[in-house]
Amino acid sequence: MRIRSIVISASLLLIAATTWAQQTPPNTLQIARACAADIDRLCPGVPPGEGRIKACMKAHITQLSAPCFDALLGAVAAGRE
Repeated sequence: MRIRSIVISASLLLIAATTWAQQTPPNTLQIARACAADIDRLCPGVPPGEGRIKACMKAHITQLSAPCFDALLGAVAAGRE
């Protein structure tokens, strides 16, 4: 289950790849750790790839934990700077 969480989290991080294309992403391991439990909780059984994890997380944006939301928001902000 932990390996699945890491794989899913890594997939979520790849979602923002276009935003981060010109910059080094802020500590991606920190984002993966912050969101792994949320992905397991909110998107069980959702296979990674083709934007499925991203769509699931967007559908549950109001249910994200504070650490996950903050990590993702920080990554988006860094991508826009």
